[in-house]
Amino acid sequence: MEQKNHRLLQCALEILQYIAKQPKGVSFKEICTITDLPKSSTHNLVQTMCNMNFLQKKENYNEYRIGLNCFEVGNAYLSTNPFYSTAKEIVENVSMRCNQTSHFGILNGHDTVYLYKFDSNQPLRIASHTGKRIPAHATAIGKALLSGFTNNELLELYKDYVMEPMTSHTITSLDELAAQIEEVRRTQTAYESEESSPYVRCIAVPIHNRMGKVIAAISVSFPIYRADLDTAPFLDALFDAKRQLESALLALDI
Repeated sequence: MEQKNHRLLQCALEILQYIAKQPKGVSFKEICTITDLPKSSTHNLVQTMCNMNFLQKKENYNEYRIGLNCFEVGNAYLSTNPFYSTAKEIVENVSMRCNQTSHFGILNGHDTVYLYKFDSNQPLRIASHTGKRIPAHATAIGKALLSGFTNNELLELYKDYVMEPMTSHTITSLDELAAQIEEVRRTQTAYESEESSPYVRCIAVPIHNRMGKVIAAISVSFPIYRADLDTAPFLDALFDAKRQLESALLALDI
């Protein structure tokens, strides 16, 4: 039997999700367009979330952004996850071994969600952060996560989804994505070149639990202008991290 959501609570959460994706803030008028509630009901929801510090109203502007309590609740997800603290250490080690930026992420729907990022001291800075969502088809880490799907599951996931380009290099063909995912399954390695960010390449590996299910992935990002860069040490670091993370999952029985 299908479970119905509480209408007002669903609207409140949808408002939070929408505002979280708009770094410059959102007007009340814009908030009203994403709900099917009367304006007075939307105002009451927004005001309640402001009073509880889940939203913050910008001074002298009728604009809203995410409040501090959202950070505290989101951070609790990580702090109560025993696998996260282990993964965080390992991601940092990969970054230091490679002297490049590393990411750790999971799949949510069609998106990669970054649970952790560790920056290198390289001058190139990648526009990503913990909690950021990015389309899985446009990233190496996303392709690593998608490698846990069968071909039929992949087709089902993307059958009504438009694969929007993030750059001129982004894959927008499901056939091409499926071919790359097949290669990731074979090699346990995913690649991306300027598909999500200009001048950035990326290598990623999937992380499997004891049942063989892909539950996370780890990546290394590096500048494309270093054509002479030897990426073999990056692969060594990533596969060492993969072994460590999968061993930790066995110990934690996750």
